[in-house]
Amino acid sequence: MTNLTPIALRSLTQFEQPCPVYPLWSTPQPEGNIAPTLTERSPNTQHYHDRIVCGVHNPECMVYHPQVSNGIGVVIFPGGGYQRIAMDNEGCEVATLLASKGYTVFVSTYRMPGEGHEYGAETSLADAQRAIRWVRHHAKQWQLTHVGVMGFSAGGHLAGQLATRYNTEITPPSDDIDHYDPRPDFAALMYPVITMAQDETHKGSFTQLMGAAPSDEQLKTYSIERNVHAEMPSCFLMHASDDDVVNAENSILMWRALIQHRIPVEMHLFEQGGHGFGIRKVADLPARQWPQLFHQWMCQQFDLSDVTDQK
Repeated sequence: MTNLTPIALRSLTQFEQPCPVYPLWSTPQPEGNIAPTLTERSPNTQHYHDRIVCGVHNPECMVYHPQVSNGIGVVIFPGGGYQRIAMDNEGCEVATLLASKGYTVFVSTYRMPGEGHEYGAETSLADAQRAIRWVRHHAKQWQLTHVGVMGFSAGGHLAGQLATRYNTEITPPSDDIDHYDPRPDFAALMYPVITMAQDETHKGSFTQLMGAAPSDEQLKTYSIERNVHAEMPSCFLMHASDDDVVNAENSILMWRALIQHRIPVEMHLFEQGGHGFGIRKVADLPARQWPQLFHQWMCQQFDLSDVTDQK
């Protein structure tokens, strides 16, 4: 049954998923001002889990291995308004499905920008850069030829930051891993927070990143559409028209910016789905097709020949 009382989170190994868990950083990171917790929100955990984590101090990733690898690694950043991370709906469930199609999937946690970490609003991006570098460091081990990113909601904003601002220097190198290239080979932004423009932004993400009265420079830095450039990777965008949390105009703004800069982009805008639907919540709607649409797009991007699910 649902247990809305948070419990202490020591590691993602508490999820008891059938996959290994690894820390992203070689040494423990300084603590923020919120203790790490895990909360179960599902009314029936025998049917499905709906767990959120808060107060991440030491980011980790859960690695989902396919039976036969297609050579593509996908780092997933679940959403949660830069206040929490929806690990099952936008992480574990998506990873399981993508692994069935040959992808090696890394469901990653990240520190929040408003929780008193050393690098403030840049902390989440530092963790995103580290995640890509960490995967590239292990690419030979998992037979990976390309590594990209997929983010949902605020996790989509983080993925968008990584796709546009991957070269931003935030932390000094701490080990050999930090010398790997943080640029993702592709970016999938799923009902993403994109803009900080007052009329269209997600207020919670806006406040967590920049506070109540940001400067013009902050507004530019954290509006993904204003940082699109010619060297960024190709993008896949997905949104629902009836999203009343993150307006679909966010994806449309991103699509326009990508087209203007001649970045390859594919966008799918579904009539229904609302916000935060992942896979399970749109099982009876056309939006349930998005994983297959993403897979077909990836097959075109990287000339993947096997488009059938692994059994």
